[in-house]
Amino acid sequence: MSVLRSGLRPARAALLCLLGLVLASCATPPSPPASAPASPPSTAASAAPWPATPPGTSAALTGPGIKLLAAQWADLPGWTQDDFSGVWQAFRRDCSARLPAALAAVCERAASVPVDDPQAQRAFFESEFAPWQITAPDGQNQGLITGYYEPVLHGSLTRVWPYVVPVWGLPADLVPRPPGTDGVSGGRVAWVDGRQRVLPYWSRAQIQADPVVQAALDRCAVVWLDSAVDALFLQVQGSGLVRLPDGQTLRLSYAGTNGWPYQSVGRWLRDTGRVKGTVTMSVIRAWAQMHPNEVPDMLAANPRVVFFNAALDTDPQRGPTGALGVPLTALRSIAVDKQAIALGLPVWLSTSQPYSDGKPPQPLDRLVFAQDVGSAITGAVRADLFTGTGDAAGELAGRMQWPGRLWVLLPVTP
Repeated sequence: MSVLRSGLRPARAALLCLLGLVLASCATPPSPPASAPASPPSTAASAAPWPATPPGTSAALTGPGIKLLAAQWADLPGWTQDDFSGVWQAFRRDCSARLPAALAAVCERAASVPVDDPQAQRAFFESEFAPWQITAPDGQNQGLITGYYEPVLHGSLTRVWPYVVPVWGLPADLVPRPPGTDGVSGGRVAWVDGRQRVLPYWSRAQIQADPVVQAALDRCAVVWLDSAVDALFLQVQGSGLVRLPDGQTLRLSYAGTNGWPYQSVGRWLRDTGRVKGTVTMSVIRAWAQMHPNEVPDMLAANPRVVFFNAALDTDPQRGPTGALGVPLTALRSIAVDKQAIALGLPVWLSTSQPYSDGKPPQPLDRLVFAQDVGSAITGAVRADLFTGTGDAAGELAGRMQWPGRLWVLLPVTP
């Protein structure tokens, strides 16, 4: 961001400069000490390898811990009823990423398919791919399907009331460490008994209790929000849009974590008896409004802290960027376990769509694309559906927690 294009308004140029200064000072961690392990590979680069063997054999697996069963298009619930809205956009976004040769060749042939002809697109998938049902090694063909979204928040680049809740960029003193019995993979270098050691990075509770640590992290804040609950939801979702007072939009994207395991605040509310029944985002927000003095305790129940990158956004409708490196498409992008399903694969999803007005759940069967990952998304038959941007998408995502089945579409062997 250090190079400004000519013609930018002065306010926008100043905004870019301020973001550049914040990110330059905080977003790039120092080289780890000699005793620390090397940095892990990037998310996209460490995706599960593409199946090297042709589909049609038991070796055509997308990763360990997964079994594929040959299927026919008629086996996919609702295949002919899917209206394919958004499919071609999501697929072409797939094709803009670095993909294995098998899928890249399919993308080249897709150039002749009309962008406004769903039937031609369906026929293209039927001719270029073959469906394989995903099961766990024990034969279980159902798993959990959840939802996530991109929240739209309100904030400021400077700390001024009511924008007093910080969103931190990646701190410079965060280094990798091999997780021990505590499960913490984030570290900080400290002197102990005259020797340098890599200790666990600060948990959320430790940060909240230490004004000095808070002040150090605040110097790396990329934006300030007006709600601690909004900041919580941002951390759970991993990305978001922030409307600034001057009308501009800031896009926040995942930069890393403090390395602590994630703990659900919803489960904390239920386990401590503060809330009974199903805990949704709406329930969490309502409880926080009624118990403002207990909000810090609720937040401290999750020791994980997520750090963010920030950049001005000129196209808020394009969607956040997933682990594949392409913008996500509402109701067409899913997060998967990259060790089981390779990023970039088309997947047929069959689950249910919940309603909030008492109606029974309705079938949700559609073609989606593995374009993202999530720390809680593990296992063969497991997916997190991106529901879109804004409050309505958030309501849908918050209610999605249903069993479902998955079929992966593999390129047909020439």
